[in-house]
Amino acid sequence: MNRSRHPGNMQRGFSLVEVIITIAIIGILTAGLMTALSSGDDSKVTALFAKAQDIAKAVTLYEARTGCVPARLDLLFNKALAATPANNFCNQATTALYGNEDYISAMPVSATGLAAGSTQGPLDLTKLGFSNAYIWIQQNTGGIQDYSLMISGLPLQDQQELMSKCDGQDFSQGQAMPQSGSANATWPCTQSGSDVTMLINKY
Repeated sequence: MNRSRHPGNMQRGFSLVEVIITIAIIGILTAGLMTALSSGDDSKVTALFAKAQDIAKAVTLYEARTGCVPARLDLLFNKALAATPANNFCNQATTALYGNEDYISAMPVSATGLAAGSTQGPLDLTKLGFSNAYIWIQQNTGGIQDYSLMISGLPLQDQQELMSKCDGQDFSQGQAMPQSGSANATWPCTQSGSDVTMLINKY
């Protein structure tokens, strides 16, 4: 006597085609996720580069109006600081020449001090997703071409991406980046340790 089997009791394995299709779908989803994550990191560095360019242009405008370069970034959005000579690298008060508007929008500032020449800058980069990074102004030998924005505290991958955008070369695969120093003064950006140095006069 033949007994018919209930369809619910039948077990069937995956066919080779089904396995291949499943693996392909997983691969596509994984690639999409990696692309999305990569794009997110790239857009973060793109926003950082745009911010640094804006600050460099603001410093150049401030120097054109006042004859001085600010020794602290918050001077560019806090006119009261212009009355203190030490807040400018020229060691002069610039209130009379400051103008009636800010040069950049207000940014969060470090609680550890922003005295002239300090390596603690506005912590605006936290808004862009960089938890330990900040920007400050460095004086080299004099003249607007010898002042730099120092972008400090970036992970190596972000440094490579920022340097690639700034210098127009691909450093993402570990290629040697131009190192800070007088011999590399022609590069818009150079790198040293955890710092990216961005020449203000290039922007």
